[in-house]
Amino acid sequence: MASIGKAAPSPRSAAHAPGPVSGHRGIAALLLDETPLTRECLSAGLSLRDPSLQVRTAASLDEAKAILATGTPTAVVLCNVVSLTPPGGSVLATLRGLAGAFGGTPLVVLSDGEEADLPLEASRLGVRGCLPTSVGLAVAREAVRLVAGGGTFFPSPFLNRLLQHREAMEDDPPAPSGGAALTARQRGVLQRLREGKSNRVIAQELGISENTAKVHVRGILRALGAANRAEAVRKSWQPAEAAAQEAFTRDRSRDWE
Repeated sequence: MASIGKAAPSPRSAAHAPGPVSGHRGIAALLLDETPLTRECLSAGLSLRDPSLQVRTAASLDEAKAILATGTPTAVVLCNVVSLTPPGGSVLATLRGLAGAFGGTPLVVLSDGEEADLPLEASRLGVRGCLPTSVGLAVAREAVRLVAGGGTFFPSPFLNRLLQHREAMEDDPPAPSGGAALTARQRGVLQRLREGKSNRVIAQELGISENTAKVHVRGILRALGAANRAEAVRKSWQPAEAAAQEAFTRDRSRDWE
């Protein structure tokens, strides 16, 4: 798993993490969010919580780049990745497109927690923090200050998901050899389908939401050309069974030579 630098505080610890006291050092932050309500509320809330935290806003990536191009020092960019993702699009793809878009300015991404792979991908891309929308303004303020000071912010629930993802990657069964291209996470879900586990149990074991588990199951059905879970399990075993039968037949033929 990619290194995430300094020890990442939990939301509880982050709220009490040592750092600059409000008023001692001004910090300029840029909030990129295409949704007007969350953009205005978050920027206003952070500024009220900490008057020394100057939050400028941008409604698009181009606008954010234009602001950064003015040369005004910006200590951290806070980005609502979900708001930049088109309907039906991939949040992870949007995140990959943002990586490096702000030069050397540290990036913190907002996440609603539905995309379990977001923190892992963020850490791989060098993103300095994932801020869940479930935290309050006090934690958000400290996260921005922590990252602006050179640290990283990955709350403990997100770190747990990172560890569970790594364990799932290590325990994933091999991909079906019949031509179906499954992701590592889908192979982990498929293994649990073979064990007869429900979406709820799969979600609990992999540290993802039940809705995300359903999405992975639908992806598996499409990849295998299956109409239901039982057919998907049967088709996933067919290539292995065919290979075993072929090997058995080959061995028997040699015995008769």
